[in-house]
Amino acid sequence: MGTGERYGVVVEDSPPMRNLIKLALASLGISNCVEAENGAEAILALKAQAADVVIMDWQMDVMDGMECTRQIRRGIEGIDAKLPIILLTGMVSEEAKAAAYAAGANLFMGKPFSLKQLNIGIAKVLADTSQ
Repeated sequence: MGTGERYGVVVEDSPPMRNLIKLALASLGISNCVEAENGAEAILALKAQAADVVIMDWQMDVMDGMECTRQIRRGIEGIDAKLPIILLTGMVSEEAKAAAYAAGANLFMGKPFSLKQLNIGIAKVLADTSQ
């Protein structure tokens, strides 16, 4: 990681879950976060400001996390197609996990999760993508 401020985007339609995710990011030194309630808002936020990591819910209205992940991976002007993406979902199955990775997620995490599990996941994704 370079020096300077690190930036995260939290894409989640549940305000309490957004707050939990922001706590995890802050504990890893990413206190500059933008919140989005769906994938369409996330894309607008990412066009406005490059991010170090996106933590995204799967099931949301307007644009879900899977579609947003696929669009980012296909390439959107102004957004890094290799941006680290953690996909969160209550739909925990091998099929869901395979679909998330096929869409381009760097990490798939089932809900519920602990703050510690999320911290470990974020740290791993950031370490993997900084090499």
